[in-house]
Amino acid sequence: MSSLKPLYPGIRLNALIVSDTHIDCKHPLPALPKYWLRSAAKDAEKSVHRMDAFITVGDTTSRGSEKNWQMVSQALVKRNPANKMIFAIGNHDCWNDDGFEAAVENFYKYSKSITGNKRETPYFSHIINGYHFVFLGTDSDSGCEAQFSDEQMAWFASEMEKAGESGKPIFVFCHQSLNGRHGLPRTWDREEDPDRDPMEGGIGERSDEVAAILKKYKNVFYFSGHSHMGLCGENKKSSEGYSSFEYEDGICLINLPSLACGNHHGEVDTMGIGVVLEVYDDRVVIRPRFTSTRRWNKSVAIKDGKPYLEMNI
Repeated sequence: MSSLKPLYPGIRLNALIVSDTHIDCKHPLPALPKYWLRSAAKDAEKSVHRMDAFITVGDTTSRGSEKNWQMVSQALVKRNPANKMIFAIGNHDCWNDDGFEAAVENFYKYSKSITGNKRETPYFSHIINGYHFVFLGTDSDSGCEAQFSDEQMAWFASEMEKAGESGKPIFVFCHQSLNGRHGLPRTWDREEDPDRDPMEGGIGERSDEVAAILKKYKNVFYFSGHSHMGLCGENKKSSEGYSSFEYEDGICLINLPSLACGNHHGEVDTMGIGVVLEVYDDRVVIRPRFTSTRRWNKSVAIKDGKPYLEMNI
């Protein structure tokens, strides 16, 4: 096992980030997704430098039901992975036999009971150790894509402006990636289809607006999940044109593998992969982590031949 400790001295913030646990009482082996989530939380607890945040980037559940969220509670009972635990909302968290509104109410209810964070909208922000963490989330029923209201877009623009005034890196989270990134829509399913709608697997109709806001600011890091794409690095970028870590007009786009529901198109497609975010005065480091075996990625070159991302700020 590899110790979960910062790469460098002088760390200002660290977080373990995972996505797509898809906890579901109807899963053929319902204990399995719970195991992956609990293992990630236990790994975070072992951090040499206490984790500032433990974040799931949506689809924590498969149906957003009361029973599924109760299973999330069971997976995390007596776990204390970080100073702050945060759930982003995903499309599956919005799917419920009782409808969208009931599913979102469950998200609010269990976000509060499990993490202590009161939610009134699917979008929100936190300031952690002086760094802005901005979370987007669909605010109406929209299938696999996200639907952002005018109110959310205005809020997002305002939050990004405030974050930009700090002069520090900005961390943005949305379950869905920007359209057309990370090989989408070709890589949306295991079976590739060059004729898919360009919006498939991404945010949807307002992707260009979100991207335009992101590009106004320096040192923006955008985390997504949703596509269940495995861990891809420089080799995949060179051979196939896409990667888990992409760069666009100053934005770093990070697409996380599914923690507990299968992956495809990756150099490594195993489950149990998250990333550790480390922030220093002069750089941001993001390191893929195999949370169940407590090992760092060593096999996939992420940037400049290294098995992790390191960007000066």
